[in-house]
Amino acid sequence: MITRFSVAMTSDLAQRLTDHLRRADGQEDCAFVLWRPSTGASRTTALLTEVVLPQDGERIVHGTMDFTSTYFLRAAALAAEHGCGLGFIHAHPKGRGWQRLNAIDHTAEESFAAQTQVITGRPLVGLTFAGMDAGFGARIWQQQAPRRYVPTEAESIRVVGGRLTVTVNNRLLPAPPATNRQLRTVSAWGQTTQEDLARLHAGVVGCGSVGMLVVEALARTGIQRLSLFDFDTVEELNLDRLLHATLHDVRLHRAKAHLAARSARSATTATNFRATPYELSVVEPAGFAAAADCDVIFSCVDRPWPRAVLNLLAYAHLIPVVDGGIAVDARSGRLRGAEWRAHIATPGRACLECLGQYDPAHVQAERDGSLDDPAYISGLPADHPVRRKENVFVFSTSAAAAQLNQFVTMATAPGGIADTGAHLYHLTTGTIDRREDGCKAGCLYDGPLRALGDDTPIPVTGPHLAAEQARADRILAVGRWPLRARRAVDDLLHHLR
Repeated sequence: MITRFSVAMTSDLAQRLTDHLRRADGQEDCAFVLWRPSTGASRTTALLTEVVLPQDGERIVHGTMDFTSTYFLRAAALAAEHGCGLGFIHAHPKGRGWQRLNAIDHTAEESFAAQTQVITGRPLVGLTFAGMDAGFGARIWQQQAPRRYVPTEAESIRVVGGRLTVTVNNRLLPAPPATNRQLRTVSAWGQTTQEDLARLHAGVVGCGSVGMLVVEALARTGIQRLSLFDFDTVEELNLDRLLHATLHDVRLHRAKAHLAARSARSATTATNFRATPYELSVVEPAGFAAAADCDVIFSCVDRPWPRAVLNLLAYAHLIPVVDGGIAVDARSGRLRGAEWRAHIATPGRACLECLGQYDPAHVQAERDGSLDDPAYISGLPADHPVRRKENVFVFSTSAAAAQLNQFVTMATAPGGIADTGAHLYHLTTGTIDRREDGCKAGCLYDGPLRALGDDTPIPVTGPHLAAEQARADRILAVGRWPLRARRAVDDLLHHLR
């Protein structure tokens, strides 16, 4: 039984629905849609994949609207043929924002929920379109008893592409109260935008030098829910770059994810804040499932396998991924230059593979453990990305700022512009290169894999030996502490869970 539910679609599909449902004569209209599931750790998302428009005579518009059994059966058969679920959307021409079911709509959708389940093998998803502002409402009809189907309301509906827009169910995700802690932030973009941003569930994958800065910024901006992913441990060599890390954290063998969660709780300006640390890699099944619960993800990793997984989440699961990276040119102990990138992987924009952020050939090398094998690493060229570890905290702040700027632009569209392309910043010349084209011809991600969700045929997760070893080493280190200290740690971990 699905208890937490949301809907996602591309901006292209949302525009097709808007063009069809927003009638010049102001009357209601309807359409069927196909959907596929994206199953997270605690939330299921219906990914809309296709609009099945009515043909002549298949629906009757008379102020309100009706559709024929022929239309329903044609759409349901198409859904079954493609292994999809079936959704039904109708318009409330004078509606704004989240649209809930009225009594007439409830009766209408309930009448074919059972047939939909039988024909497609998946529950009916009902949607309502708000004609005044192109907002949406949604629910999923599930069997509660024989011949009895009831709707479970969605929490939100996100539309991804050039811009990220989210229609939120205020009953399930209430707008946060305005406080003096966010006065300057709200003055920049207004209370409505602040409410929308605050209710996004943001994930940060990689809580290192860049990731910790991103976490700090999101918490101070008022984002209410953060999921923080990192299997690694705070070490002494991190202290010149890792915000809020101290020698005390090194001695305690503190997990970076827990450091990030603690720092976020100290920095937050939200009144209802939750930061959940995951000592996991996103390539592990549990880490992948937790990441699939997010509305937007910040990629602060430098390895090919997690980037490939995040690339799949961006296109197959319609979760925008804000990615970036740093490259430092240091020779003979002298700084020659540095570059940092920032871009967003989402349908309609170039994916991480097409941008050259990872080499597919290196993904398997990491999966089989080669990239953690010193002998293999020593055989790589000195300038290979896997071997190059130069970084400076100043460059990390620049990279984090670049990623955050990409996110703010996508979510708020200042001046009406949400997509300014992928950016490459050159320290030496003080210049920025921009790439505004999409994926290369034949790219799988923004092509056949788009919105496939759980039905994606490519296995991307698996055991991660380095993550397992890091967690085991922390347990071993804590096991050497006095009993009193171990109990304190156990109590803390229980509280954090």
